Amino acid sequence: MRLPDRKEREVRRLLDGVEPLPPDLAERALTLGTRIARRRRRLRNGAWLVLVLTVLALAVWALAYDPWTAAPPETSPTVGW
Repeated sequence: MRLPDRKEREVRRLLDGVEPLPPDLAERALTLGTRIARRRRRLRNGAWLVLVLTVLALAVWALAYDPWTAAPPETSPTVGW
C-alpha cells in the first residue's frame, strides 16, 4: 500500500469540496504539462549534445596525441653491459 501524496490530497480536496472547480483548470494543467514536457525534452537533447561533443573531443585528442603507442625511451642503453 502506498501513502497518498500531497498533490493527490489536493486534487481529492478540490473534487470533494463545496467550492466549484476553476473553469480554466484543464487549460492550466495542459499548459503546465506542455511546459514540463518541453523542459524534459530540452534537458534530454542537451545531455545528448554534451555526450556527442565529449566523444568527438576524445576522438580528436586520441588522433592528435596517439596515446596508444609507447613513448620512446629517454636514454639509450649502454653497450657492453
